[in-house]
Amino acid sequence: MNDTTELNRFERRKRRTHKALKQAALELVLEKGYDAVTIQDIVDRADYGRGTFYIHFDGKEDVVWEIIMDGLQEANQQGDRRYSEGDYPPGYLGYLITFEHAQKNQDLYRLMMGSQGSALLSHRVAQVLAGQIEASIRTGEYDPVPGLPPDVIAQTIVGALVHLVLWWLDSQNDYSPKQMADMLWQVIHNQSLSI
Repeated sequence: MNDTTELNRFERRKRRTHKALKQAALELVLEKGYDAVTIQDIVDRADYGRGTFYIHFDGKEDVVWEIIMDGLQEANQQGDRRYSEGDYPPGYLGYLITFEHAQKNQDLYRLMMGSQGSALLSHRVAQVLAGQIEASIRTGEYDPVPGLPPDVIAQTIVGALVHLVLWWLDSQNDYSPKQMADMLWQVIHNQSLSI
């Protein structure tokens, strides 16, 4: 056995441990709510020691934030892949991807934006999303309301998007992700879509 095999085995074990800790944290937060979960709960569920946890994460907020950022990164990658599929109006694909991703990852979205998560983490998610929208406006890629400050537009869109996603996931309705994206587009842009 050579050093490369050992390193690969070590790296694989390290990744499995990291993933198991994140999975345990996600399950527990969804079961008990963010505030009720302790690091001891996480390590007990994952069947590791506290020392192992601290090798991978600084604390509970750190592990949950990484779960959230993984989900946001996945949604962004999906959007990048889909961008070339069709002629979407600027900004629309972001709405559509958000609703599609939320439908497939309901637990993650309840953690990111809902009552099972942390208000601090939900605020951080909103700021990340607003930053992405504001950057699109500042680069000229997307400007739904020309003349208004980009930060105000971004905060307004994120507020509407977050609340609409949560309402959609938590209420009895038959709206598809596309219908939700279309309706949000119409509300924000005051115009119908032709795609």
